[in-house]
Amino acid sequence: MNNTTDKRNERRGGFYWKEQTPYVSVTNILKVLDKPALRYWFGREVYRAMVVDPTLQESEALAAPYKTSSKAADRGTTVHSIVEAYKASGAKITPPEEFKGYAEAFYSWVNDYKLEIKEHEKTLFDEENKLAGTADLICTNNGDTWIIDVKTGKDIYDEAFLQVSAYMKMSGANRGGVLLLQENGKYKFAESPNYFEYFLAVKKMWEFINRELCEEVGYGK
Repeated sequence: MNNTTDKRNERRGGFYWKEQTPYVSVTNILKVLDKPALRYWFGREVYRAMVVDPTLQESEALAAPYKTSSKAADRGTTVHSIVEAYKASGAKITPPEEFKGYAEAFYSWVNDYKLEIKEHEKTLFDEENKLAGTADLICTNNGDTWIIDVKTGKDIYDEAFLQVSAYMKMSGANRGGVLLLQENGKYKFAESPNYFEYFLAVKKMWEFINRELCEEVGYGK
């Protein structure tokens, strides 16, 4: 399915590009934040790999988290396909067995919250702050416009609220939330406060850390 509002294939170097002008990716900015849960997960995956096979070389053990990460990326892609199919036709599809729980969680959320999905994977631009990002879902309900970010990880973390706040600013949506779909068929949903001022503070730090790159690509000019 070709979505002409999804400009992610036009990203390079952490930027979206429009008429040769770089717009820094929201998710790229958030990479400067420390992620304690991610560091713990990385160490745990290395440990587990060595428990399973004590003969592993150091390089092989250190590669273990990246294999797991690849599987997680495949899971995320499949789940987003489920969402896209529902948005396009309103039909529920039957995914491979390993993804059925995520599909059930999504359909339960749709039924519980009665949000009408207007857009899926829509790239947004902020001309003032030279930001860009692709929102998972833009929905409406009772006069409200929602930005929804869909996750399939272990939990909902604060950085997701920063991401949603940036998308709210770019889209003009007055409400935002993070939807965590779980393998067991359940979901967690949390409405996001508007943390855009804090997101801009993170953006300033990103610009400082990457000031040479910004100069090279002409970002902010």
